[in-house]
Amino acid sequence: MCFKDSNSGKKMKRLTFPLIVTLIISALCGCERDNANWQEIPEGAIAAEKISVSDIRASEIPGIFASSGVTYNAVSVLNWPEKYPYLPEVDFAIAHNGNNMLIHYRVTEKRTVGTMENDLEPTYKESCCELFCMEEGDSLYYNIESNCIGSILMECGTERDGRETSTLTNLQGIDRWASLGRSSVGTIAYKTHWELALVIPLSAFWQHTYETLDGKTFLANIYNCVGSGDDRQYVTWSPINTEKPDFHRPEYFRRIYFKK
Repeated sequence: MCFKDSNSGKKMKRLTFPLIVTLIISALCGCERDNANWQEIPEGAIAAEKISVSDIRASEIPGIFASSGVTYNAVSVLNWPEKYPYLPEVDFAIAHNGNNMLIHYRVTEKRTVGTMENDLEPTYKESCCELFCMEEGDSLYYNIESNCIGSILMECGTERDGRETSTLTNLQGIDRWASLGRSSVGTIAYKTHWELALVIPLSAFWQHTYETLDGKTFLANIYNCVGSGDDRQYVTWSPINTEKPDFHRPEYFRRIYFKK
């Protein structure tokens, strides 16, 4: 292929087809990298989109995520199927707005339990979704365990034992929305769908002083469980290779990259 210079009538340098393709790809890549929304996601990580809304209520998260095209991830790993074979339908989406971590859980399960109305109760014994997370390179991880009506148990430490429990005042800063409401629903002994959304401010991570989530990489795992009674269930996002249920295993956390 060649081009003619309109001013001189001379032909310009001949361009081969492979060169043309290379130039087109380079131009497209250059445009993408110039775009302020372009982010290079670390290998093996999922992306947490940045939502350009400064003041977000938890009740608004499902709608904002839907309009923003935020991706949902399945929580569907049965690590201990011989003893705990039940697999509910669970997924989650995570995003941020710089100052807050935003998370939305969606669960459909055959039996739902939600009686604990107060924070710092053992919410893991009921229908519960849990976020365990830590900044990459750190040794302290947080567990944020929320039952289906939005009551939260939150702790911090380097391992299962000796964990420090959040104060009630600290937890008051976490806004929550629960599709079942915030009051006890008792035990619902039939198939039920419920959702839970949380706005977790950076101040809730009391052992750290995070100025922003922009560009940070966290290690995390997401769990769904009913941790008491005869009909227990334990499901994870990232696989855990242990003989029995053990969520306090940061070596099995996956990477979440918070976009700028």
